[in-house]
Amino acid sequence: MRRTFCSGDMTRTGIPARLDSEGAVSTETNTISEDRIGGYRYVRTIHPGSTSVVMEVLQEGTQRRFALKQLLASRAEDRDEYKAFVHEAKLGMELRHPNLIRVYEFVKDSTQPYFVMELFTGYHLKLPIARPSIYPLPKTLLHRIIEQAARGLAHMHDKGWIHRDVKPENIMFNKSGEVRVIDYALARRPATGFLKMFEGKIPRQGTKTYMAPEQIRCESPAPTADIYSFGISCYELACGRPPFRANSSQQLLEKHLTERPIPLTSHNKLITPEFNDLVLKMIQKRPADRFSSLHEFMTRFRSVRIFQDDADPLAGRDDRMY
Repeated sequence: MRRTFCSGDMTRTGIPARLDSEGAVSTETNTISEDRIGGYRYVRTIHPGSTSVVMEVLQEGTQRRFALKQLLASRAEDRDEYKAFVHEAKLGMELRHPNLIRVYEFVKDSTQPYFVMELFTGYHLKLPIARPSIYPLPKTLLHRIIEQAARGLAHMHDKGWIHRDVKPENIMFNKSGEVRVIDYALARRPATGFLKMFEGKIPRQGTKTYMAPEQIRCESPAPTADIYSFGISCYELACGRPPFRANSSQQLLEKHLTERPIPLTSHNKLITPEFNDLVLKMIQKRPADRFSSLHEFMTRFRSVRIFQDDADPLAGRDDRMY
Protein backbone atom coordinates (compact mmCIF):
# COMPACT_ATOMS: atom_id res chain seq x y z
CA MET A 1 0.00 0.00 0.00
CA ARG A 2 1.30 3.44 -0.89
CA ARG A 3 -0.02 6.59 0.75
CA THR A 4 -0.19 10.00 -0.89
CA PHE A 5 -0.40 13.28 0.99
CA CYS A 6 -2.85 15.85 -0.29
CA SER A 7 -4.24 18.66 1.84
CA GLY A 8 -4.39 17.34 5.39
CA ASP A 9 -2.67 14.05 4.38
CA MET A 10 0.98 13.06 3.87
CA THR A 11 2.93 11.42 1.06
CA ARG A 12 5.90 9.13 1.05
CA THR A 13 8.02 9.83 -1.99
CA GLY A 14 11.75 10.21 -1.99
CA ILE A 15 15.26 9.63 -3.25
CA PRO A 16 17.68 6.92 -2.24
CA ALA A 17 20.69 8.70 -0.82
CA ARG A 18 22.83 8.83 2.29
CA LEU A 19 23.16 12.17 3.97
CA ASP A 20 26.50 13.48 5.10
CA SER A 21 25.68 15.54 8.18
CA GLU A 22 28.43 18.01 7.32
CA GLY A 23 27.41 18.49 3.72
CA ALA A 24 24.42 19.55 1.65
CA VAL A 25 22.97 17.62 -1.25
CA SER A 26 20.59 18.68 -4.01
CA THR A 27 19.03 15.93 -6.11
CA GLU A 28 16.45 15.77 -8.87
CA THR A 29 15.44 12.10 -9.00
CA ASN A 30 12.74 10.55 -6.87
CA THR A 31 11.73 6.99 -5.93
CA ILE A 32 8.75 5.72 -3.97
CA SER A 33 8.60 2.97 -1.35
CA GLU A 34 6.27 1.94 1.44
CA ASP A 35 6.60 4.18 4.52
CA ARG A 36 9.86 5.57 3.17
CA ILE A 37 11.03 8.76 1.56
CA GLY A 38 14.19 7.90 -0.29
CA GLY A 39 16.78 6.87 2.25
CA TYR A 40 14.56 7.85 5.17
CA ARG A 41 11.86 5.99 7.08
CA TYR A 42 8.77 7.86 8.25
CA VAL A 43 8.42 8.07 12.06
CA ARG A 44 5.68 10.60 12.78
CA THR A 45 4.03 13.79 11.62
CA ILE A 46 5.34 16.87 13.42
CA HIS A 47 3.25 19.55 11.75
CA PRO A 48 0.55 19.07 9.07
CA GLY A 49 0.46 22.56 7.52
CA SER A 50 -1.77 24.05 4.84
CA THR A 51 0.98 24.04 2.19
CA SER A 52 3.45 21.44 3.44
CA VAL A 53 3.91 18.73 6.01
CA VAL A 54 6.84 18.34 8.40
CA MET A 55 7.73 14.82 9.50
CA GLU A 56 10.25 13.16 11.74
CA VAL A 57 12.23 10.60 9.74
CA LEU A 58 14.95 8.08 10.46
CA GLN A 59 17.91 7.81 8.09
CA GLU A 60 18.43 4.22 7.12
CA GLY A 61 21.92 2.95 7.74
CA THR A 62 22.93 5.61 10.28
CA GLN A 63 19.66 5.54 12.30
CA ARG A 64 19.97 9.31 12.74
CA ARG A 65 16.78 11.32 13.12
CA PHE A 66 15.96 14.33 10.97
CA ALA A 67 12.99 16.55 10.14
CA LEU A 68 11.70 16.32 6.58
CA LYS A 69 9.51 19.00 5.05
CA GLN A 70 7.51 18.08 1.96
CA LEU A 71 5.33 20.29 -0.22
CA LEU A 72 1.75 19.02 -0.52
CA ALA A 73 0.87 17.60 -3.93
CA SER A 74 -2.02 20.06 -4.26
CA ARG A 75 0.32 22.99 -3.69
CA ALA A 76 3.10 21.84 -6.00
CA GLU A 77 0.90 22.83 -8.96
CA ASP A 78 1.04 26.46 -7.78
CA ARG A 79 4.13 27.95 -9.42
CA ASP A 80 4.63 30.57 -6.70
CA GLU A 81 4.28 28.02 -3.89
CA TYR A 82 6.73 25.69 -5.61
CA LYS A 83 9.30 28.46 -6.14
CA ALA A 84 9.00 29.62 -2.53
CA PHE A 85 9.54 26.07 -1.28
CA VAL A 86 12.61 25.58 -3.48
CA HIS A 87 13.95 28.96 -2.35
CA GLU A 88 13.53 28.05 1.33
CA ALA A 89 15.36 24.76 0.85
CA LYS A 90 18.31 26.25 -1.03
CA LEU A 91 18.73 29.15 1.40
CA GLY A 92 18.61 26.70 4.31
CA MET A 93 21.53 24.81 2.77
CA GLU A 94 23.46 28.05 2.28
CA LEU A 95 23.11 29.49 5.79
CA ARG A 96 25.34 28.15 8.56
CA HIS A 97 24.75 29.42 12.10
CA PRO A 98 23.95 27.67 15.39
CA ASN A 99 20.74 29.70 15.77
CA LEU A 100 19.41 29.09 12.25
CA ILE A 101 17.72 25.82 11.33
CA ARG A 102 20.00 23.93 8.98
CA VAL A 103 18.95 22.16 5.78
CA TYR A 104 21.13 19.24 4.69
CA GLU A 105 19.46 17.87 1.57
CA PHE A 106 16.98 19.06 -1.05
CA VAL A 107 15.13 16.88 -3.56
CA LYS A 108 13.77 18.88 -6.49
CA ASP A 109 10.82 16.76 -7.53
CA SER A 110 8.21 18.32 -9.83
CA THR A 111 5.32 16.67 -7.97
CA GLN A 112 6.36 16.90 -4.32
CA PRO A 113 9.76 18.36 -3.52
CA TYR A 114 11.11 17.92 -0.03
CA PHE A 115 14.11 18.87 2.05
CA VAL A 116 15.80 17.31 5.05
CA MET A 117 16.82 19.47 8.00
CA GLU A 118 18.05 19.10 11.54
CA LEU A 119 15.50 17.74 13.99
CA PHE A 120 15.20 20.40 16.67
CA THR A 121 13.10 19.18 19.58
CA GLY A 122 11.17 22.06 21.07
CA TYR A 123 8.31 24.41 20.22
CA HIS A 124 7.82 27.87 18.81
CA LEU A 125 7.49 30.96 20.97
CA LYS A 126 3.84 31.65 20.17
CA LEU A 127 2.77 28.62 22.21
CA PRO A 128 3.92 29.91 25.64
CA ILE A 129 2.28 33.26 24.78
CA ALA A 130 -1.06 31.70 23.83
CA ARG A 131 -1.07 28.72 26.23
CA PRO A 132 1.42 29.41 29.04
CA SER A 133 0.01 26.75 31.38
CA ILE A 134 0.65 24.00 28.81
CA TYR A 135 3.83 25.41 27.24
CA PRO A 136 5.63 27.25 30.04
CA LEU A 137 8.53 29.53 29.21
CA PRO A 138 10.76 29.98 32.26
CA LYS A 139 11.39 33.67 32.73
CA THR A 140 15.04 32.90 33.39
CA LEU A 141 15.44 31.72 29.77
CA LEU A 142 13.85 34.71 28.04
CA HIS A 143 16.97 36.89 27.91
CA ARG A 144 19.02 34.09 26.41
CA ILE A 145 16.28 33.21 23.89
CA ILE A 146 15.96 36.79 22.65
CA GLU A 147 19.72 37.18 22.27
CA GLN A 148 20.12 33.92 20.36
CA ALA A 149 17.27 34.78 17.99
CA ALA A 150 18.90 38.17 17.38
CA ARG A 151 22.23 36.45 16.65
CA GLY A 152 20.65 34.16 14.07
CA LEU A 153 18.86 37.02 12.32
CA ALA A 154 21.99 39.18 12.44
CA HIS A 155 23.88 36.39 10.65
CA MET A 156 21.23 36.36 7.92
CA HIS A 157 21.64 40.11 7.53
CA ASP A 158 25.43 39.80 7.43
CA LYS A 159 25.03 37.32 4.57
CA GLY A 160 22.80 39.73 2.67
CA TRP A 161 19.39 38.21 3.44
CA ILE A 162 16.27 39.73 5.01
CA HIS A 163 13.97 37.18 6.68
CA ARG A 164 10.73 39.18 6.11
CA ASP A 165 8.57 37.01 8.38
CA VAL A 166 10.06 37.37 11.84
CA LYS A 167 7.50 36.37 14.47
CA PRO A 168 7.26 34.11 17.55
CA GLU A 169 5.98 31.21 15.40
CA ASN A 170 9.25 31.28 13.46
CA ILE A 171 11.49 31.15 16.53
CA MET A 172 11.85 27.75 18.18
CA PHE A 173 13.38 26.96 21.55
CA ASN A 174 13.94 23.90 23.72
CA LYS A 175 14.05 23.27 27.46
CA SER A 176 17.75 24.16 27.57
CA GLY A 177 17.03 27.57 26.06
CA GLU A 178 18.64 26.79 22.70
CA VAL A 179 17.08 28.65 19.77
CA ARG A 180 16.56 28.14 16.04
CA VAL A 181 15.06 30.69 13.66
CA ILE A 182 13.05 28.86 11.00
CA ASP A 183 11.14 29.40 7.72
CA TYR A 184 13.10 31.20 5.01
CA ALA A 185 10.31 31.09 2.40
CA LEU A 186 9.92 34.89 2.19
CA ALA A 187 13.61 35.77 2.65
CA ARG A 188 14.93 38.17 0.05
CA ARG A 189 18.08 40.06 -0.77
CA PRO A 190 17.76 43.85 -0.87
CA ALA A 191 18.35 45.42 -4.26
CA THR A 192 21.39 47.70 -4.30
CA GLY A 193 22.90 50.19 -6.68
CA PHE A 194 21.99 49.77 -10.34
CA LEU A 195 19.66 46.83 -9.62
CA LYS A 196 17.22 49.10 -7.74
CA MET A 197 16.14 50.56 -11.08
CA PHE A 198 14.86 47.17 -12.23
CA GLU A 199 13.55 45.76 -8.96
CA GLY A 200 9.89 46.59 -9.56
CA LYS A 201 7.24 46.61 -6.86
CA ILE A 202 7.90 44.28 -3.93
CA PRO A 203 4.88 42.09 -3.09
CA ARG A 204 3.27 42.72 0.29
CA GLN A 205 4.24 39.59 2.18
CA GLY A 206 4.62 38.68 5.82
CA THR A 207 2.39 38.34 8.88
CA LYS A 208 0.28 41.43 9.49
CA THR A 209 0.73 41.54 13.26
CA TYR A 210 4.51 41.92 12.81
CA MET A 211 4.93 43.77 9.49
CA ALA A 212 7.07 46.91 9.38
CA PRO A 213 5.54 50.07 7.88
CA GLU A 214 7.90 49.94 4.89
CA GLN A 215 6.97 46.29 4.34
CA ILE A 216 3.30 47.31 4.26
CA ARG A 217 4.18 49.99 1.68
CA CYS A 218 5.90 47.31 -0.46
CA GLU A 219 9.28 49.03 -0.28
CA SER A 220 12.61 47.30 -0.90
CA PRO A 221 13.51 45.03 2.06
CA ALA A 222 16.21 46.05 4.54
CA PRO A 223 17.48 44.67 7.87
CA THR A 224 15.58 47.41 9.71
CA ALA A 225 12.28 45.77 8.66
CA ASP A 226 13.31 42.56 10.43
CA ILE A 227 14.36 44.65 13.43
CA TYR A 228 10.83 46.10 13.60
CA SER A 229 9.23 42.64 13.40
CA PHE A 230 11.65 41.34 16.01
CA GLY A 231 10.74 44.28 18.25
CA ILE A 232 7.04 43.47 17.93
CA SER A 233 7.88 39.87 18.85
CA CYS A 234 9.87 40.99 21.91
CA TYR A 235 6.99 43.23 22.97
CA GLU A 236 4.60 40.29 22.77
CA LEU A 237 6.95 37.96 24.65
CA ALA A 238 7.29 40.40 27.54
CA CYS A 239 3.69 41.64 27.67
CA GLY A 240 1.73 38.61 26.49
CA ARG A 241 0.19 40.61 23.66
CA PRO A 242 1.43 42.57 20.62
CA PRO A 243 1.34 46.37 20.64
CA PHE A 244 -1.29 46.60 17.91
CA ARG A 245 -4.59 44.73 17.66
CA ALA A 246 -7.59 45.50 15.47
CA ASN A 247 -10.89 44.11 14.20
CA SER A 248 -9.73 43.97 10.58
CA SER A 249 -6.53 43.46 8.64
CA GLN A 250 -6.72 46.94 7.17
CA GLN A 251 -7.11 48.55 10.59
CA LEU A 252 -4.16 46.55 11.89
CA LEU A 253 -1.91 47.66 9.02
CA GLU A 254 -3.01 51.25 9.55
CA LYS A 255 -1.96 51.04 13.20
CA HIS A 256 1.52 49.90 12.17
CA LEU A 257 1.71 52.96 9.92
CA THR A 258 0.33 55.62 12.24
CA GLU A 259 -0.37 54.58 15.83
CA ARG A 260 2.10 55.11 18.63
CA PRO A 261 2.60 51.93 20.70
CA ILE A 262 1.74 51.91 24.38
CA PRO A 263 4.88 51.48 26.54
CA LEU A 264 5.52 47.94 27.68
CA THR A 265 5.60 49.12 31.29
CA SER A 266 1.92 50.09 30.99
CA HIS A 267 1.06 46.42 30.47
CA ASN A 268 3.52 44.99 32.98
CA LYS A 269 4.97 47.10 35.78
CA LEU A 270 7.77 44.57 36.33
CA ILE A 271 9.35 45.30 32.94
CA THR A 272 12.44 47.46 33.32
CA PRO A 273 12.54 50.93 31.75
CA GLU A 274 15.74 49.91 29.93
CA PHE A 275 14.10 46.97 28.15
CA ASN A 276 11.02 49.06 27.49
CA ASP A 277 13.17 51.67 25.72
CA LEU A 278 15.07 49.08 23.65
CA VAL A 279 11.87 47.51 22.32
CA LEU A 280 10.20 50.85 21.60
CA LYS A 281 13.27 51.90 19.63
CA MET A 282 13.04 48.74 17.51
CA ILE A 283 9.42 49.51 16.57
CA GLN A 284 9.82 53.12 15.57
CA LYS A 285 7.87 54.02 12.42
CA ARG A 286 10.89 55.41 10.57
CA PRO A 287 13.65 52.87 9.85
CA ALA A 288 16.29 55.53 10.55
CA ASP A 289 14.98 55.85 14.13
CA ARG A 290 15.51 52.14 14.90
CA PHE A 291 18.78 50.38 15.66
CA SER A 292 20.97 50.35 12.59
CA SER A 293 21.60 46.62 13.03
CA LEU A 294 20.82 43.76 15.38
CA HIS A 295 24.48 43.85 16.40
CA GLU A 296 23.83 47.32 17.84
CA PHE A 297 20.75 45.98 19.62
CA MET A 298 22.70 43.06 21.12
CA THR A 299 25.44 45.35 22.39
CA ARG A 300 22.84 47.27 24.38
CA PHE A 301 20.65 44.30 25.32
CA ARG A 302 23.32 42.00 26.76
CA SER A 303 23.52 44.02 30.00
CA VAL A 304 19.79 44.87 30.29
CA ARG A 305 17.36 43.10 32.60
CA ILE A 306 13.96 42.36 31.06
CA PHE A 307 12.13 42.23 34.39
CA GLN A 308 13.07 44.08 37.54
CA ASP A 309 13.53 40.88 39.54
CA ASP A 310 15.76 39.25 36.91
CA ALA A 311 19.31 38.36 37.82
CA ASP A 312 22.12 40.42 36.32
CA PRO A 313 22.42 39.01 32.75
CA LEU A 314 26.19 39.49 32.82
CA ALA A 315 26.72 37.65 36.12
CA GLY A 316 28.37 34.31 35.52
CA ARG A 317 27.77 34.64 31.81
CA ASP A 318 29.33 32.03 29.54
CA ASP A 319 29.24 33.30 25.96
CA ARG A 320 29.68 29.75 24.66
CA MET A 321 26.08 29.15 25.74
CA TYR A 322 24.80 31.99 23.53
